[in-house]
Amino acid sequence: MDNNDVNLQHDWDFEVNLSGLTAPTGKGGNVLPTGYYKVKLSDLYINPERKPNRVVIKVTVAEGPFTGSVRTTGFNRPTGPDDKVRYYWRGFAESAGYTPAQLDAGSVKLGVNSFKDRMAHILFTAKNEEANPPVKWEDIDFLAPMEWAQQKQSFDMSGGAAKAEAASTAASGSALGGSEPAIAGGSLGGGSAPSGGDTTKKSELMERLGVLN
Repeated sequence: MDNNDVNLQHDWDFEVNLSGLTAPTGKGGNVLPTGYYKVKLSDLYINPERKPNRVVIKVTVAEGPFTGSVRTTGFNRPTGPDDKVRYYWRGFAESAGYTPAQLDAGSVKLGVNSFKDRMAHILFTAKNEEANPPVKWEDIDFLAPMEWAQQKQSFDMSGGAAKAEAASTAASGSALGGSEPAIAGGSLGGGSAPSGGDTTKKSELMERLGVLN
C-alpha cells in the first residue's frame, strides 16, 4: 500500500436534500434564465473609488430552483428635483413593497435601511446573443408585486419559463451592472410593507423618457 494512502478516508457519508435543484449545465454554475423572480435585497452600497454617486444593488434569488443566484444592478442618486432617475427609485421602492400612499406622502429620504433584507420582485432578462434581436446585456426590471404576479402568470402560461431556461443554456450568467439614513415626511425602513401599487418598469420608462440608465 502506498504510504500516501494511509490517511485517506474512504468511509464517509452525509445527509442532504437535493430535490428541486437545477444541476450545473457545464456552461457556468451561475446561469440564470430570463424570468420573474422574488429576490432578497441582500446588499446596497456605494463604491466611492469607481462611481461615487451610484448605489449598487445586490439581489439574491429567494425562491425556486435558482435560489441563491446573485445579480447586481444599481441606480444613480438623484442630483436634483427633476432628475429622471427618480422614476427608477419609485419603481424600486414599489418592488420592495412600499405603497403609493407611503411614496406619495411628500419628500422622503431613502437609505440602505429602507431596503436591505427586504423582498423585491424582478423581471430578469438573461444575456442571449443568439436571440433575434440579440440580448447583449443582462437586465433587471423592478416591478410592483401585483404587476409582477400578473406578468409572471402570463409568462408561465405562454411557456416562457421553459423557453427561457432552454435558451439560457447557450449563454452563461454574469454580474450586471456606508450606511445612509433611512425616508422624511415619514421614514421608510424596517418591517414588511404590504404589496400593491402601480409599477414603474425600467424598459418602458427608458422608451417613454428617452433616457438610458
